[in-house]
Amino acid sequence: MRNLIIITSVVFIAIVITSYLYFSNLRKDEPPGQENTEIAGEEITSADRATGYAAPLWTFDLNAEPVSKPIVCIFDDRQRFVLIQDAYHILYAISASGEKLWNAQLPGAIVGNIHQLSDSSLLFTTAERLYRIDTAGDPLPGFSLRLSQKATGRGATPSYENTEDIRIEVQAGNRILSFDHRGRQLQSRSIRADEASDATVGDQEMPDSTDVTLATDCGPLFFYGPLSEKEGNYLLCGKDDGKLYCYRSYAR
Repeated sequence: MRNLIIITSVVFIAIVITSYLYFSNLRKDEPPGQENTEIAGEEITSADRATGYAAPLWTFDLNAEPVSKPIVCIFDDRQRFVLIQDAYHILYAISASGEKLWNAQLPGAIVGNIHQLSDSSLLFTTAERLYRIDTAGDPLPGFSLRLSQKATGRGATPSYENTEDIRIEVQAGNRILSFDHRGRQLQSRSIRADEASDATVGDQEMPDSTDVTLATDCGPLFFYGPLSEKEGNYLLCGKDDGKLYCYRSYAR
């Protein structure tokens, strides 16, 4: 009888200890005040809701710090991708999920903006060369080409587009160089000095702080907007640590 009592007591104590350890470990990794919930299939804490952003969805390693703002372009009917250039003048194409699609070594920094034309091709210029490439990074016939004068200000812009023809203008000091869709140079024209100084590229506007709180260390090289047609907004931050960060916006 005594042996039965001892065995019963030992089993009872073991059950109590096991239960204590189990329930005490349930929340050991959860800091006070940060209860986890799920939003659109992603885990987000109360701290994330306070700042407007969770941890980055992904980061992409550049070879050096970025020198251009990330921009989002259309890849096809369902997909978009990101373009950004680093201090080594490498242009990167990155998928919306943070994977490298391709990169291209350019001879210098891109002057002005990258423009996506109606046929999905990408138009841009460095100081000395004009480029028109497809979304796979391959040059279109006639490109790239060496400019007769160095590009300045707003760089390359499309001045006319239809289904069969494109006209391209490149600001070069106080002159505008014109090209057709095959890269053939057309007649150039002069512009006034005040027009040349005013022909600069405007900065991207910061989103309204009442809608979303930006990551405080994002810096000036950022994109804020959708990465697809069906999802909400994202924040892409090019930081001086040589990385591109992608955050999902949980705007209130």
